[in-house]
Amino acid sequence: MNGPRKILLKNLYYYGDRIVKKGFVYVEEHLVKDAGEEALPEYELSDVVYDFNNHAYAVHGFSMVLRGVEQPFRGIIHTDLSVYTESELEKIALHVITVYYSLGITLPIIETDHPGIVNKVVKEHGLQLVLVHDRGVITHYGSLFYIERDGERLYYQDSFVGFENKVFCRPEKLDEGCIAIDARSVDLPHPSVISALGRIDFKRLLEALSKPYRSLGLDNGCVDKGSRSDILVYDLRSPLKQQPLIPEILFRTPFKNLQPDLVIVKGDFAFEYGEILTVSLPRVIFK
Repeated sequence: MNGPRKILLKNLYYYGDRIVKKGFVYVEEHLVKDAGEEALPEYELSDVVYDFNNHAYAVHGFSMVLRGVEQPFRGIIHTDLSVYTESELEKIALHVITVYYSLGITLPIIETDHPGIVNKVVKEHGLQLVLVHDRGVITHYGSLFYIERDGERLYYQDSFVGFENKVFCRPEKLDEGCIAIDARSVDLPHPSVISALGRIDFKRLLEALSKPYRSLGLDNGCVDKGSRSDILVYDLRSPLKQQPLIPEILFRTPFKNLQPDLVIVKGDFAFEYGEILTVSLPRVIFK
């Protein structure tokens, strides 16, 4: 990723303070510096300016528990990853994380048998995720997030989070004690799929998909001033995405579209109208 930039998203709807609002969102560095009805004139000098003419919807990025290099092989019993070299596993990890970003999962919580591989890839490419691992097995880097496992107990920054089988829950087991939805058994970790599996209403699920941000003390899980600049934008000017510009319908936008048109992670574009901007992926990964 190139690094954080100044980005102005104007004349769009966005989900802030837990309601659908209309106006602008201004991103600077890793934060939403401002959001409201009218953008200041100086925001027009941003590195990137998108004017959606009131036909776009922005929402905070999602977070859920997912597999690492194992994800492409999900459902296959006794997959032997030893046939891949370390370099090949790194490419697979990079591919998996990039796919998650493209689906709007801006803070994947990764559970993997290869934490060292994922840790190396994320650091080298400046990516963002939460890595769950057994205590003492990998080096921690200051810019990344880690949840350490000690038996069934989980710790974040040396503070007890809870028991793994309670704080990570499958969609159908979602309750107040759950910090993050465990989507490791899901082929396509998309909000619409999670909603169907857990029979969860949209508002409750949207809260659950941003809850890890709140639980880890990163932000409030909405596109508000001071929140992290992890943002999804759905461009409703697309012929296939047009819909009535009514708050009740706009709210359901992430559940009706497979991919956002824009994905901003840490203040920079990770995905832009079908183009992957995080990294340059090799054309052939699997052998």
